[in-house]
Amino acid sequence: MKKLSNRRIFFAVLVLASALGCGRCEAVEIVDSTGAKIKVPTHAERVVTLAPSLSELVVELSSSPSVALKRLVGVSEFSDFPPEVKKVRQVGPYYRVHLEAVLGLRPDLVLATSDGNSQEQVSRLREAGVPVVVVATQSLKGIEESISLVAQALGERPRGEVMLTKLRSGLADIRKRNQSRTHPKVLLQVGDEPLVVAGGKSFLHEALETVGAVNVYADAQQAYPKPSLEDALRRNADTILVLAMTDDLNPYQKFARKWEAFPSVSAVKNHRIKVIQGDRILRPTLRLLDGLKELEKAIRE
Repeated sequence: MKKLSNRRIFFAVLVLASALGCGRCEAVEIVDSTGAKIKVPTHAERVVTLAPSLSELVVELSSSPSVALKRLVGVSEFSDFPPEVKKVRQVGPYYRVHLEAVLGLRPDLVLATSDGNSQEQVSRLREAGVPVVVVATQSLKGIEESISLVAQALGERPRGEVMLTKLRSGLADIRKRNQSRTHPKVLLQVGDEPLVVAGGKSFLHEALETVGAVNVYADAQQAYPKPSLEDALRRNADTILVLAMTDDLNPYQKFARKWEAFPSVSAVKNHRIKVIQGDRILRPTLRLLDGLKELEKAIRE
């Protein structure tokens, strides 16, 4: 009984906080990546982002970082680019944010991802009256749609169109440049113990295709399968890339060195095992183009 009472109090506080956070009553309805119809302010003034990629996207869709920081009141942990974002209050890790912290910031717009954020938490925020726009960034098409959707939610459609034009042009240039080149077989490792690789259903598979590489796990039906070492060796990749998820590359260099125990593999024999920074590739902003160029360089040089 006490537990039920506390829960009611919790939701009452959420609803009150949401009401206090309503800066402008004018609203427009948009449909997010999950098909949900969400009413958002015509110009949100207190924005909370629940993923580092979305923090970066809000800044990129603003006229300057300082303008973005005036409306960006909360971000998830690991929001670190541009550096100014580090000054914004953090509301917890993207996979489990602190709802009380989010609501305490009185947001008039929350941005979330379908693949990283908890659907339960998204639902609870919406029950409290907070507009939560969910975007999907698991594919290049999804990234384009996400940019358009976030720009719409922020009231920054013209900036969103400019950004999309630059992204599409950059992608076309990369594809054209690699069209007539050789297509090396690449194994893209994203985890160790157990081994995790980029499969045919992942965005990273699309990234490899964009730079003219052949993903040795293109036939995998999962986004990130966990194959046996024996199977990975049988695929005999020309290049093995280890994707670093942090700025500290030392652990990933250790992952890379493990492959040296198998000299019969083409990538090992030809010294083509490399560690690349994953930050740019995995964030759906214009920095994606820089990440793809780094990926291209890693397989071509």
